[in-house]
Amino acid sequence: MAVAKEDEGAIEIFTPEEMARVLEHAEPALIPFLTIGAFAGLRRAEIARLEWPQVRPDDCFIEIKASNAKTASRRLVPISENLKQWLAPHKQSQGKGCPYASRSKQLLWIAEGVHEKCQQETPPGEFVWKHNALRHSFISYRVAQTQNVAQVALEAGNSPRMVFSNYRELVRPADAVKWFSIAPASGPVLATLPEQASVETAL
Repeated sequence: MAVAKEDEGAIEIFTPEEMARVLEHAEPALIPFLTIGAFAGLRRAEIARLEWPQVRPDDCFIEIKASNAKTASRRLVPISENLKQWLAPHKQSQGKGCPYASRSKQLLWIAEGVHEKCQQETPPGEFVWKHNALRHSFISYRVAQTQNVAQVALEAGNSPRMVFSNYRELVRPADAVKWFSIAPASGPVLATLPEQASVETAL
């Protein structure tokens, strides 16, 4: 059975294949939380405090106010083209971007749905939610995409030293292309991704 829990440990990330399946099984109300985490790298607490007026797809950035940031510093995070597509049906003029006070139950349901699909494969696969994997994945793929640690550190609200030591060379640039190509109804893109998704750790 799939498990979603808090467990500190080594940095783990989702593969593009796993992320595509997560979004496939997510209920619509959870899409902004998942995609902002995966494709913009906001911390969970930052997403929980995020108001829709701070999400500006026309200007291609999300504003993180100093009062909402862990580092107490305002920053602007780019909105990638695929994130813009994910957010388009959900964007509102007012209100919070994430409707849930607690998301653990919803994430557990997603993990169970993906896990059940993996179990039907030959050989059977396994899916367990990985700790803080949305943000870890964004930083890892963004570093591979830009090859610019300082830029990604600024976007993520981390120090360049932390990004360099923890996220550099975790993934290949080709994988970053796949990651930022995950989009709604992106059949031709997702059809090229391998079917198996096997993981062993938790939220």
